[in-house]
Amino acid sequence: MIKDVLDISLDIKADEFVKFYLKLVNRNLNHLGTHSENTASVSLSLAKSMGYKAADIKLLKYGALLHDIGKLFTPAEILNSSRALTGIEFEIIKTHTLFGYEVLDSFKSFPEEIKYFAVKHHYRHGFGYPKPLIYDNGVETLIDILTVADSFSAIMEPRVYKNNVTPEGTFEIMSDETNEKNKGLNKDVMGHLKYLIDDNKINLKGFF
Repeated sequence: MIKDVLDISLDIKADEFVKFYLKLVNRNLNHLGTHSENTASVSLSLAKSMGYKAADIKLLKYGALLHDIGKLFTPAEILNSSRALTGIEFEIIKTHTLFGYEVLDSFKSFPEEIKYFAVKHHYRHGFGYPKPLIYDNGVETLIDILTVADSFSAIMEPRVYKNNVTPEGTFEIMSDETNEKNKGLNKDVMGHLKYLIDDNKINLKGFF
């Protein structure tokens, strides 16, 4: 009974922090909050399609909503740029994974595993960044789900520097393994993404 009360208390604190974070980034960092909500929405649809239990889905929810929290340390002019980034700017962007790990590692209101979603969502089984990485944290496939959902949402969402793409077109882009960004994506997760697209079950909206 005491543990249940503590769990509820932690959930309330976590939800309040997430709401604050999303409001902050939507106000100051272009569409980062919307992207986080969209990534979470697609992630949860994938997890449910793959048969994950409620505890894993809750963990994925927080991981997806907070996966880009390290971008709070990235200069806004880089995040909101309407042009292609320079090589140096991209290297700066890449540091958001490590900053995200450090930030979430300091919050005890969240499950300990949450920090791994931040540091690993751009790493794809030998490809991506950062390297080397910490393994054996027990959430590898959930992170694979987040990685696919993150890519899908980023391609789908309108940006001033690119045209809108359909869900089918986005899946085709993600399936092109000649593009370095797509190498290492989990095939099983991609299969479930294809099913959700074909069945019109992708919903790019936040749920707070």
